[in-house]
Order: sequence, then structure tokens, then C-alpha cells
Amino acid sequence: METLRRFLAVPLTAVLALSLLANPAHAATIWSGDPSGGLRVFGNMNCDSPGSVTAVDDPAHGRVWRYNKPSGSNRCENHGIAVGGKRYEFRNGSTYYLGWRSKLSSAVNNNATFQWKSYGNHIQNFPVVLKVISGRISILQRQPGGVERIIWSRPITANTWHTYVLGLHLSSATTGGWVEFWFDGQKQTFTNNSQRWACRTWDSINEPKWGIYGASGTSVANYVDALKVGTAYSDVAP
Repeated sequence: METLRRFLAVPLTAVLALSLLANPAHAATIWSGDPSGGLRVFGNMNCDSPGSVTAVDDPAHGRVWRYNKPSGSNRCENHGIAVGGKRYEFRNGSTYYLGWRSKLSSAVNNNATFQWKSYGNHIQNFPVVLKVISGRISILQRQPGGVERIIWSRPITANTWHTYVLGLHLSSATTGGWVEFWFDGQKQTFTNNSQRWACRTWDSINEPKWGIYGASGTSVANYVDALKVGTAYSDVAP
């Protein structure tokens, strides 16, 4: 009884504080691609020589990544991310948010500035891609059987920063996954008049790739900053 009386005498605020200490909140940010971590923050690089991925100083945002693709090459991207020195494995059935800001040196047509790319035993190859088409940054969504749709686009100009957040619920079911998207801080509506696009988003191994792919014959640099992966929009918004 004495123990019970002592417990009941403890203020509720103290009890709550003790509970929080016993069960600390865990940050939902999974990964940060800050240049201070060097290239080891990525899984590996897919950057054709003489292209390069380097950290450079930007007058607006400080230290940022520059993916530099010369005119004679076709690709300069990272491939996957690393957390705690190990390649991160995305999981089917999970929901992820990927945030970053980007500035392109040229608005020429390209194959991708971002890819949610499939590996292993896959049938989609690239379920979600951001690319420039006729001066517009566009989202290409690819379903099984090679069915491709441009589900969103907005005009952009060279040498202008824009922010992006891509929400992905991963599923190998034909319409079991979904895509959400924020551009310059505003949640976007897709061509189906919905802010969530139902689609297949998982193949067996899927990883993010930032950089520049395509635009052969043109030198293009993609400056990328504030790279994050998390479990909620608020964890990654630039």
C-alpha cells in the first residue's frame, strides 16, 4: 500500500516524462545525402568518364552536389544510398518520402534527373522517373507491359532551383502502390485529378538515382541539395 500511495503522489507530468525517457521517440529520417559525408553516402556511382560527381559551393545553398555530364557521355548518376556504411534496402509494403532540391544547367530534353529504378528480377525497369520534356519537368510512370504515362509536368528554366518531394508506397500489385508529389512546397495534382496516383512501384530491388541521364550531345550539370529519405513528408521537405 505504501508503494501505491507513493506512486499516486507523483505528479502526472513526471510520470509522462519518465515514460518518454523509457520509450524515446525515434526520428523518422532514414538518410541524409549531405555532401559533408562524401560519396560514401551513396550506394555506388554510375557516372561515365569524364563525368564526375563532386561537392561544390553554391551561393544560395552552400555545399551542394554537382552531377556533371559532358556532351560526349550519356549518364552521371548515383545508384542507391548508404546508411551507416551499408547499402540501404528498401522494402516492399513500406512507405517512403524522398526530398531534394535541384538546379539544372540546361533545360534540354533528357531521359532522367531522378529514377526510382528496378534491379534484380524486374519487369518494370523504372517505375517512376523525373525527366525534362520540351522545357517541362515531368513525371513518367511505367506500369508492367511497358505502359508509360506522363502523369504530371511543369515548366522550368535552366539555372533555377526547385524543390521536390516524392512519396512512394511500395507494392508489387498492379495498382497496390502509390505516388504523391510536392513541387516547390506545394502538393501536386496528377493528370487523373487526384493527389495520389495508384500504380505498381516495386519489382524486387528498387533504388533511387539522382543526377542526369540522357541528353547526349549536350553538357548538362544537375546541382542537387538537401537529399533526404524518410517515412513522412515533414522529415524530408527541403
